[in-house]
Amino acid sequence: MSTYSDIIAAIKARVDTVSNVGSTHAYNRWNADWSTYHNQFKVTIGGVSQIRGWVVTMDESNPIAGEPYSLGSTKRTYNVLIYGILDLKDTSNTEDTFLSLVESVMNALDGRTDLGLSVVIDFDVGPCSLRRYDSRQFGSVLCHYCEIIIPVGVEVAVTYA
Repeated sequence: MSTYSDIIAAIKARVDTVSNVGSTHAYNRWNADWSTYHNQFKVTIGGVSQIRGWVVTMDESNPIAGEPYSLGSTKRTYNVLIYGILDLKDTSNTEDTFLSLVESVMNALDGRTDLGLSVVIDFDVGPCSLRRYDSRQFGSVLCHYCEIIIPVGVEVAVTYA
C-alpha cells in the first residue's frame, strides 16, 4: 500500500468506531443512477431507514503540502477530507443528531498521535476542523452535509543528487 492508502484506511477505521456512524467509505463513491448511489449510504438505525454516510478522501483544494523537515527528510502533510451526509427531517430535529455525530467523529480522530502508522510523525495528526456545514440535495433527498479536514504529517526520506 501507499502512504495515502494507509492514512485513509486508518482514518476510516477511526470513523467506524463511532456509534451509529452509518456507512463509511474510503474513497469517493459515484453512480449515474441516484437510487444505486443512495443505497451506498443507506442504513437502518433505531428501526429507521435513512441516508447516513461518510467518505474519507483527499482534500482536493490542498491535498499534499511539503516542507523541509530535517537533513535527509521532508515533511508531507496529507490534508484528508471527511465528508458526511444525513437525510434531513425537520420534524425529527436531525440537525442536532447530525451535529452531535460530527462532534463524535472529530473526537474519535483528535488526539491520535500517529494513527498506528510508522511513517506518521508523532503528535502530527489533527486537530480536526469543521470546514463546512450546510444542506445539500442528493438526488431527491435533502441532506445535512459537512466537511471535516484533518491534517496528517509524515516524514519522507529524500536523496540529494
